[in-house]
Amino acid sequence: MRYTIPFKVMTQLIINIENPDILPSLKKVLSALDGVSIAKSGRKAKQKAELDLAIEEARKGDVTHWENANALIEHINRLAK
Repeated sequence: MRYTIPFKVMTQLIINIENPDILPSLKKVLSALDGVSIAKSGRKAKQKAELDLAIEEARKGDVTHWENANALIEHINRLAK
């Protein structure tokens, strides 16, 4: 049996607001539009997932090679001391 998961691509608009006093009114107006949702905001830039960062490091060649798994575990144990 084959299952298909519906997938929607949504366009995202990021708005910088100088006057925070208008934010509640702006959210109210935008929410009234059909098909518009408001994502939770955050002041920090969105960080990449650890996997994405690891892939970037590997592509740049920023990796450490070990002879075998035991050598890696010994190194980790030495760091922990």
